Amino acid sequence: MLDQANRQLTFLVASRMPRPYPYYPAWDNTKVSPGIVALQALCKARWNTGSYGDYVNRTMRNSGNLSVHATGAAWDIVYKDEAQARVIWDWLLGNSKALGICELHWYAYGRYGAGYRCSRGEGKRGVKIYTATDNAGSYEGNPNWLHIEIDQKMANDAALLRSVWAKLPYP
Repeated sequence: MLDQANRQLTFLVASRMPRPYPYYPAWDNTKVSPGIVALQALCKARWNTGSYGDYVNRTMRNSGNLSVHATGAAWDIVYKDEAQARVIWDWLLGNSKALGICELHWYAYGRYGAGYRCSRGEGKRGVKIYTATDNAGSYEGNPNWLHIEIDQKMANDAALLRSVWAKLPYP
């Protein structure tokens, strides 16, 4: 009886723990992942989004660390306006766990942007509103894109990503 209670408690604690962020450190995967290619097509079909890029072997701005873009599991989604950005952000954020989203940045949110990270919690619990001194490299101008990173399971299995996407409700 006590053993069963311990297993149930372990399950409850594990199910509430945030997912670890998988890209410390990033690595060069030499190409865009199949999952990102599928995600690009799905977002284009649903929202007519554009792209500022996916795979590139480079360091992050203001850092010597390799960008997650080098893993092939990141993409910069171009949106047409802030209303569309809100729709995309809310839907992706609401389905962060199902889609294997590890990170999502909205650079034009408010004054300094906002960022979701899976290690802070799922959905809105994982969002941090940035400040002048604590941000993700947000800058003035027209940063009309969302940065998204997906986990390796989704990055490497486009069929799985498409299948999960198709099952998620969309208004």
